[in-house]
Amino acid sequence: MGVLDRCPTAISSTLRSILAALVVVWPCSLDAHPLTLEAILDSGRDRLGAIMDDPAGHRLQIEVTYIDRRRDGVVELHRDHYRSDPEEYFYPASVVKFPIAVAALEWIEDLGKEGVDHHTTMLTDATRASQTPAIEDETAADGRPSIGHYIRKLSIVSDNDASNRLFELVGSDELNRRMQSWGMEASRITHRLAIRLSAKENRHSNPVRFVDEDGNLLYARPARHGRDLAANVEPILLGVGEIVDGEHVEGPKDFSGLNHMPLAEVHRLLEAIILPDSAAADTRPRLSEAGRELLLEAMRVMPSESGIAAYQDPEHYPDGFANYFIMGRDPQRLPAGVTIINKVGRAYGFLTETAYIEDARYDVAFVLSATLEVNANSVYNDDEYEYDELGVPFLAELGMLVLENARMRPEE
Repeated sequence: MGVLDRCPTAISSTLRSILAALVVVWPCSLDAHPLTLEAILDSGRDRLGAIMDDPAGHRLQIEVTYIDRRRDGVVELHRDHYRSDPEEYFYPASVVKFPIAVAALEWIEDLGKEGVDHHTTMLTDATRASQTPAIEDETAADGRPSIGHYIRKLSIVSDNDASNRLFELVGSDELNRRMQSWGMEASRITHRLAIRLSAKENRHSNPVRFVDEDGNLLYARPARHGRDLAANVEPILLGVGEIVDGEHVEGPKDFSGLNHMPLAEVHRLLEAIILPDSAAADTRPRLSEAGRELLLEAMRVMPSESGIAAYQDPEHYPDGFANYFIMGRDPQRLPAGVTIINKVGRAYGFLTETAYIEDARYDVAFVLSATLEVNANSVYNDDEYEYDELGVPFLAELGMLVLENARMRPEE
């Protein structure tokens, strides 16, 4: 039984029909929906707060794709955007975990090794002083790490180590090659998360072994060394200062060596996972239905629903803490019948989310992605960001406004 069958309120009949249909893409227009995205933002200024007083200053970018299912079975995608600019940098933070998970699933399926899949025990070794091994996982029911369990961890509680293990498995060169094959040509993922390593050390990938239940070797992937993907990137200078090792360093921070992912590119990747036929065959991630369902399920469930014992403590893992659109990190705000499949990122004052949102009661669905910066003093690493005061409330209201607009779509 797959995710579509297990989650009747999640992607149920709407997405079932969409997945099998012909997809037609249109730019958003007043004929397709009552309001354009710019009009939605203008009409909702009182609800959106101070971000809309200076959207450029907050580096606000938004992408939306409305998914309309016609009675003849054809699916129309109506796309709209606001200030979406691949040249305007934002730090994607944990949103990079989404393409890392896709790449790991695609890699294991391309491997085609008998007995090795996303449930097989995956052991990470270490060959350099900067590396650490991973030969067990206390959050897994059997105590064994695997690609599938890492994907659940990085999706449900945004676990950094889980993402880093899959980054090490695929390797930076191959990860970025795969992203380019999906049309993510301006994106680059160059480093692990929440670990202070030099650019050189981040290019070194750990050796990995896949073993059976008795510990017998099934497949070994050796250590690898990747290229400097940021070698020719122009400086990306933001802000007026940074805290480094507790000291204030004057001058802008250079983000050129850090991860980069234009909003439109991650938005299209989520479209391609939700609606494979929306992407050209040669740019579509090559996932089996089992792998795709595993990913969608992991991106949907709350910690309390995960079945993972370690995530049942609401003090450490409250439901909704990784949901900005509509919920604003509060699951009580989620309307009945609405399901969200998403990934969020939060670091350096940047908040980002990409999400598939479905309202079963109104039979509407859309993909929404947005990023903004809330860093009033323009100093990085000082932990003085306006996440809760400005950023999260804005994204919560944005999600609700787009949902309300989708509900008002004209009948055929």
